[in-house]
Amino acid sequence: MQPPVHTEQPAPLLLVAAEASGDQHGAAMLRALRVCMPTLQVYGIGGEQLRAAGMETLFDIQNLNVVGVVEILVKVPSGLRMARQLLRAAAQRGTRVVVLIDAPGFNLTFARMAKRAGLRVIYYIGPQIWAWRRHRLKRVARYVDTMLTLFPFEVPFYTAAGVDAAYVGHPLLDHLQPLLTPTDAAQSLGLDPTRPIVALLPGSRRQELRYLLPPMLQALQCLRQHLPHVQGVLPVASTLAMAAVRALLPPYNAPPVTLVQGQSHTVLRAAHFAWVASGTATLEAGLIGTPMVIVYKMHPVTAWLARRVLCIPSIGLPNIVAGHPVVPELLQEALHPQTLAALALHCLEHPLVAQYIRQQLAQLHQMLGTGNGAQRAAECIAQCLLADGIATLAHGGGACHP
Repeated sequence: MQPPVHTEQPAPLLLVAAEASGDQHGAAMLRALRVCMPTLQVYGIGGEQLRAAGMETLFDIQNLNVVGVVEILVKVPSGLRMARQLLRAAAQRGTRVVVLIDAPGFNLTFARMAKRAGLRVIYYIGPQIWAWRRHRLKRVARYVDTMLTLFPFEVPFYTAAGVDAAYVGHPLLDHLQPLLTPTDAAQSLGLDPTRPIVALLPGSRRQELRYLLPPMLQALQCLRQHLPHVQGVLPVASTLAMAAVRALLPPYNAPPVTLVQGQSHTVLRAAHFAWVASGTATLEAGLIGTPMVIVYKMHPVTAWLARRVLCIPSIGLPNIVAGHPVVPELLQEALHPQTLAALALHCLEHPLVAQYIRQQLAQLHQMLGTGNGAQRAAECIAQCLLADGIATLAHGGGACHP
């Protein structure tokens, strides 16, 4: 059922997506939002996918493409300048609502600034403070008007703190449909589907690339000593320059790793195994059913601080959603090329192991419920726009719940 089309002319919407995954999910939400609000003007921080969906990007996501405490501190001056310029643009355009997508390193600070500037703050794909920094919950309650969550268990966490929260569902459930067959996926990438394929997903940030790609490439070299015909394939995120990835390949690139621009879903569908940086990509791999190892490594100071605030036993989303370890995690000092290679080899040489992992990952679909998350988020945002004094809904405005 299509949502109703609103002919009112709402004030321009400010949208801030500061990461590759936010660009992807924000674009899906914006396309759905334009179905019910075709004349809505949207501007802010985004990337290629949001621009394609019709957003005016005042700043590109690569300007904020950082991770970790130490790395973010380097970007603080430029980040604050961008924040102030966004608020000036909001005042000039008469904006009354801002939608923030993920990226808590920037967006939680910006939420405070936006709230003080009189904007209504909607947070889509909220920060995982239930895992890392629960002390941030008071800040969220103070500066966020509406939280749109991807996981059902997040709603009681936020509502207990007085945050208006609604579960809209995870947009990945929609992005992954329809999928190619593994054979077709491999052939579309120029790979041989009869030979083992290992996917390398080192993340979408430059710092992740620097920390995670070298051990992955070394692991592929180790794996080739046992499986000479194994193929490596690396989907390059839109936030990374292909040249920057190519520069890190020598001396580990014999035979060469196949580089493709984007197409992470196709790569994961084709792969028999994957090494995946902790983040949204791990859930993509889990929903696709690709056996994997979740990896992460960051600046030692950032890692030390992270260990002090981590509130849950796992950091990988498939393990968090499942509530128990489904796939292994190798973090910081535990991230060794030999271990990566050994875990991949064990799965590639034992089909029953791979089958068991796929069966466990298949349960993620049931746990995350139905799709249409982007559409429900868009309907919720549209309701908030209309209820915020821009216009009045026929049935009355109020809290944003689909």
